[in-house]
Amino acid sequence: MATSYYKEWDMNDMLFQSVYLIGGGCIFFTLSCIFFSKIFKSQQLNAPASFNHKFNIQRIRLFYIFSIFIGIVGIILKLHCMKSQFGSIGLSELIVAKRMDQWNGDNTLKIPPIIRQMGSFTSVVSFFTMWLYSIIIITKDKYLKKISLLIKLHLCITFFDGMLSGSKAPILGLVVLFGVMYFYNYYAKLGKFYISKKLFFRFAILLILLALSFRGLSLLIGRNVSERTNIDLLAEYCGAQIKNFDIYLHENPNKTKTKVWGENSFINFYTDIYPQKFTAEPDVFQFVNNHSLGNVYTLFKPYHQDFGNMGVFMMSLFIAFVSMFFYTKSTYTFKNPTQINANLIIYSTMAMSLFMGFFSSRFTESICRPGWIRTVIYIFILVWIVNSFFINHTIKNENK
Repeated sequence: MATSYYKEWDMNDMLFQSVYLIGGGCIFFTLSCIFFSKIFKSQQLNAPASFNHKFNIQRIRLFYIFSIFIGIVGIILKLHCMKSQFGSIGLSELIVAKRMDQWNGDNTLKIPPIIRQMGSFTSVVSFFTMWLYSIIIITKDKYLKKISLLIKLHLCITFFDGMLSGSKAPILGLVVLFGVMYFYNYYAKLGKFYISKKLFFRFAILLILLALSFRGLSLLIGRNVSERTNIDLLAEYCGAQIKNFDIYLHENPNKTKTKVWGENSFINFYTDIYPQKFTAEPDVFQFVNNHSLGNVYTLFKPYHQDFGNMGVFMMSLFIAFVSMFFYTKSTYTFKNPTQINANLIIYSTMAMSLFMGFFSSRFTESICRPGWIRTVIYIFILVWIVNSFFINHTIKNENK
């Protein structure tokens, strides 16, 4: 996308240092993943897994009725708090007001912890929803189809709750989460890593539709894009980060001075631990020849700020280590795909952070913080509940 705006963004002025760090960092990350894949043991696909299973439909139905109720109540209460703070304005205007309140650092909107926990509950249950929905699609289970309407309704609630954040990330996160879980179960059923032409074209069409609806999603969450084309927005979100990183390096070729170790790379960790001393502030918006480039600079900017050129490679190695550790653990899903695996959920949540690496340092922002530990605890509790109360019987693959 960046090369399609080569002249408009003055890409010919890019520093060798920019190309070296972006290209070298990506290649080094890939090689590191290959290296760690040899160290950590993953489950091999030798034969199709058995999908013989028996879910307790009645318990799952009751669980989803309760979850949908919590989700709806949480959304209503969240909207009430937003209207109380910003006034009785339209939904898009409320979302814009909430986002600007955060970006300006005012943080005048105070949502009670219990309402935030309702949103967290909805998000955690969505992990189970995506996994179960992928099972329904792959196995075409006639009993699970009886609750497919409840599952779809919960997905809509999760989608709407994510939309209230004013960001596309929660919405795209659901798509990535489902994609990872679907392909794990798909490969387990086949017993090999293979994508049929039919499935390939289906996902290609889905990606095209997502790309074409990018401007619509921006309007839906209250972004002012009336004078922007869909191509402009795609270029800004999927390519401008490269130019922004180059602009940053023109101004800061060496590491910057920080108050504490890793202040920029682990900013959310410090803001969680010391909220009075640290604040996560949005980066500067960049413009080149009247073209908006946004305010994100790839994942490499904070690593360079904290640790210099070597920091880009050091942090790439760290991300490769953590992601490959959970990836190899998640592959044990191939043995028994109808028994939900906590490591699969953890890796699926990481997949969005890895995917967004071209955008910002989402991996260290979301994973390296106390809140992520809490999410992992919630995931293990969810997995225990599902395997203990919702799955009556599973038959492991006998062809080990």
